[in-house]
Amino acid sequence: MKKNDVAILDFGSLGVTAMVGERGVNKTFVIKGESFFKYDGFADGRFFNEEKLVEILNEATQEIKKIMRTLPNTIFVGVPGAFTTVSVKDGRISFAKKKKITEEDVDMLFDAAFKMSSKEKTLINRSAILYELDDHRRLANPVGVTCEVLKGKLSFIECDNYFIDSVVPTLKSAGFKNVECVSSPLATALYLLPPETRDRVSFIADVGYITTTVSVIQGDGIIYQRTFDYGGGYITAALTERLDVDFDVAESIKRKINLCTLRSDGVYDLIDATNGNYFDAEEVKSIVKESLDVLCEEISNFLEQAEFVLPEYVPLSITGGGIAYIRGAKEHVSGRLNMAVEVLAPSVPLMDKPIRSSILSLLDLAINQQ
Repeated sequence: MKKNDVAILDFGSLGVTAMVGERGVNKTFVIKGESFFKYDGFADGRFFNEEKLVEILNEATQEIKKIMRTLPNTIFVGVPGAFTTVSVKDGRISFAKKKKITEEDVDMLFDAAFKMSSKEKTLINRSAILYELDDHRRLANPVGVTCEVLKGKLSFIECDNYFIDSVVPTLKSAGFKNVECVSSPLATALYLLPPETRDRVSFIADVGYITTTVSVIQGDGIIYQRTFDYGGGYITAALTERLDVDFDVAESIKRKINLCTLRSDGVYDLIDATNGNYFDAEEVKSIVKESLDVLCEEISNFLEQAEFVLPEYVPLSITGGGIAYIRGAKEHVSGRLNMAVEVLAPSVPLMDKPIRSSILSLLDLAINQQ
């Protein structure tokens, strides 16, 4: 095991990924090993099969041990949005006279602003949306600045103890001394969006296989967040039911369709290579679009419930492996939501796919905190 190596576990709605890596040149990564463990996933903040979860956590631990030869003291675990709650608090501290702000002062500001919302939750992340001084200056980092009053709009992320109790004991029993749980949506925002973009405001939809998490981000914090049970797997399920085909055939169809093509001869070259079945393109496109409309409705509901009006220039950034690879999905979502839509992915050679966003964001955060 090298000193700079870090071990992480990324929880998706389709599987858990174990990865060992370190920082490469130009902010890239050196991946020492990676293993994917498929499981039943989760919904409504609960794992479908807790016994299987324990099994794959132990398998993941063994894979990490093979790669690193010995287990590190700490493993970083990405917590999906389905298991977290975001709250925003206004903090304020005053000093007897003007002084230069230190890291300890900033910690005191956070401590003064937050109280646990429930005994069933644990605080895992806290970050600043913005700081404000007594002369009304707003800034991203007040350390080193002189003032008498320090205020902040602060974001706090709590994790359900259900998730912690389902994951942490197994990892500690396997040999990890420390298990650092961090918010996956926050890690994704901090890694994929440059500071100048976040300072204005950003809007991300991380669409997975079963669940989707939508977040409004400003500065280094999440302002609003919501997770709902709808993702790429629901589109596959709709194709399975409407076309009366097996699930794997429906998944293959979904990956071949292009929502932007115009009808020509009425038949689209979508073939089940095993049975030689053909499917009408317009029917397939209609099913996929209807499913995407459900996703759009959930996103619209989120914006209404958040009581936050996004500036018109702010696009919806879609990431994750749920729909980003469906050709024409971005354009359809853009038309239904009446807003610009972009696909967000890591700027890393050979790993620049939306499905890699969560795992690489977690790796980046783990390396920075090492």
